[in-house]
Amino acid sequence: FYRGRPAFLVLSGPSLADLDLGQLTRRGIVTMGVNNSWAVHRPTMWTCVDSAGRFIDTGWKDPGILKFAPMSLWNDRLRIQRPGGTMAPSAFRVRQMPSVLLYRRSEKFDPERFLDEDVVCWGNHTSVTDSLGIKGKRSVMLTALRLLQYLGFRTVYLIGADFRMTPERGYAFDEERSAEAVRHNNVLYESLNQRFESLRPHFERHRFRVMICTEVSGLTAFPHMPFAEAVAKAGAECGKPVDTKGWYSS
Repeated sequence: FYRGRPAFLVLSGPSLADLDLGQLTRRGIVTMGVNNSWAVHRPTMWTCVDSAGRFIDTGWKDPGILKFAPMSLWNDRLRIQRPGGTMAPSAFRVRQMPSVLLYRRSEKFDPERFLDEDVVCWGNHTSVTDSLGIKGKRSVMLTALRLLQYLGFRTVYLIGADFRMTPERGYAFDEERSAEAVRHNNVLYESLNQRFESLRPHFERHRFRVMICTEVSGLTAFPHMPFAEAVAKAGAECGKPVDTKGWYSS
């Protein structure tokens, strides 16, 4: 569907707030957000793996965002935030939202099959150990990369990929995390680094390239490219000046 085109994968690391995200509105640029990163940047597409009520309901209701959700969430109820910050169940469910496509997910990571199986892998079930010796560990980032590759994108630029979390700076948006949650995420980043290293030769075989556009990142499995350079490359094909005269003449 997006044969050969580039995309930006918008993750939720705190560095996302330091970028000029207005650059991503240029003609020719496609973005995929995950989780609540859509509170910082309104993406072209979006995906999640956790329950629907964890994610801001205005994103779910936005028909201009093409949303990819696990089939198991189709009947999940959204949540709303009342004045004062308290949360409450929404009257709406995922199946009632516009622009939603569903995918089947798996919980058995195998780098040999990751790009070829007919399901979308998001890591391992907590009781499963993969060929790298990693037990459990699941992430929406695995899902997003698999979906982007399946849709035909051949270059993915990662932004907000800090791969380091502290209680003081957890996300690009306002959200608190406990010390245990911070520890869990930092361990997850280490596991993802190993998994992405194992996936690199398979990505190369499929001519699927991933670049890190986060200036300081704990993710080491992929090469780095400055954000400005990635924007220039992604927008180059549709960035030429437009002259409207002559298009209607025969």
